[in-house]
Amino acid sequence: MEADGGGEPVLRAKYLDWCSARVADRFLQLTPEQIYELAQTASRTGSPSGADFVGNSAPYRVLVERVTEVLASHIGLPPFEEWAEAYRQEPQRYDAELLGFWKRGLPG
Repeated sequence: MEADGGGEPVLRAKYLDWCSARVADRFLQLTPEQIYELAQTASRTGSPSGADFVGNSAPYRVLVERVTEVLASHIGLPPFEEWAEAYRQEPQRYDAELLGFWKRGLPG
């Protein structure tokens, strides 16, 4: 498969890295006002992140978690199997979009 040893664990790690890059890219396009608005919307609609979001008083971690959940659901990320097939057909395209996090946590 790939020169780096490939295989299912590497492909799954690359998929998660790629998805994270998509969400992070979208998050960085938001204004502070849009971030708070998305977090409040997630709170009103029962986001599963745990702590309540009340105005601007929520911890930053909770705010980021809520916005990340909303963005991930709206971006329309493909399921792993679909992504893996596309990756196998054109790995250089996807490799260029990875953040590099996939290398962490892999054996060796």
